[in-house]
Amino acid sequence: MNAALISGLSFPAGIAISGDKLFVTNFETGTIGEYTTSGATVNPALITGLIRPIGIAVSGDKLFVVNNGNFFEDIPGTIGEYTTSGVTVNAALISSGLNDPSAIDVASPSVPDGSSTWMLLLLGLAAMFGLKPLLRRPARHRSFSIPIDWTRAGWMIGDQVSGK
Repeated sequence: MNAALISGLSFPAGIAISGDKLFVTNFETGTIGEYTTSGATVNPALITGLIRPIGIAVSGDKLFVVNNGNFFEDIPGTIGEYTTSGVTVNAALISSGLNDPSAIDVASPSVPDGSSTWMLLLLGLAAMFGLKPLLRRPARHRSFSIPIDWTRAGWMIGDQVSGK
């Protein structure tokens, strides 16, 4: 592990990896830099003009960048969409309702085909109904007894009832 793989960053806050490329947010300079996984600089200012970029995620050839905004200057947080080559797709993809956003993640865009969906449904049903008989089986109890001195127990109960 190389703790100084990339130097010269200005408050790096987020990182995304795609293949052999690293995309790093520079919070203070408002930029996204592109680097190789071996640490070579490709473009330290791939994307510029951001407002406190803090989170980043990659999906295919798209970068999604969280701009933290600036509460003191009444600049709201946003999420922008860019290509991995630095072209702006939509700088304000999400521009309202974000209060101090700080991170982002993307889910896989792949959707299973119909046959695997049916297979998952059948497996789910088999698991649900296949386990049901096991869950209905009565528990096995072992009986045991504890000897109680009823004369003493009755005396204690009688005192509590009579208030003694």
